[in-house]
Amino acid sequence: MASSGNKDVSPETTRRNFLARAAASIAAAPAPAGAIVRTERSEQDDPVVSLWRDWLVAHRLCGEACRRQQKLETELLRELGSFPRTKIPLTEDCGFIWAYSGREIDRLLPNADQDEMRRQARAALAARRSEWKAADKRVGYTRAKKAEEEIADIEEALAKELWSAAPRSVAGVAVKLHSLLEMEDPRSALQEAPWPELRTILADLVRICAGPNAI
Repeated sequence: MASSGNKDVSPETTRRNFLARAAASIAAAPAPAGAIVRTERSEQDDPVVSLWRDWLVAHRLCGEACRRQQKLETELLRELGSFPRTKIPLTEDCGFIWAYSGREIDRLLPNADQDEMRRQARAALAARRSEWKAADKRVGYTRAKKAEEEIADIEEALAKELWSAAPRSVAGVAVKLHSLLEMEDPRSALQEAPWPELRTILADLVRICAGPNAI
């Protein structure tokens, strides 16, 4: 019977952790004697592996920044209930619809005899935005979101540089594949082709290049 401490670990999480450890292992270890593919230079000298290490740092920082901004967003929404918005009444059925911008207010209240309703809706939205900005300044959500966007741009630029670089070793091929899987299938959950096959190929590269005791 599995221990209670592991009951919440999904197969997808286990597989993702395996792939991350696998790529790190073959990037750190030289190819074993008798490996099918060998190069004159050691794998540690492969520029693709060096690029991958830079990308991996940015990738991990991006994940941390994403989790932080999501946590702060949740905190704001728990405090204020929603993003800034205001109710626009629907006269035909006595219901309402939410408006999140002045443009939406104008679209939902286009008639000349709705001037006062538009004014009230805009005032209510402005008040909600002011309340949101005050809470945001205190919590730091917008700063966290900007930081996430900045590191995400760096991660993407490094990924593009990595994918366009020519590897000199099996490790270089493996880390390129690992970064692609992490960027395009971050939870290792996609089951349609070619994602399961690509994960299998990475595992094959680990077995060939790193040996059974490297992970």
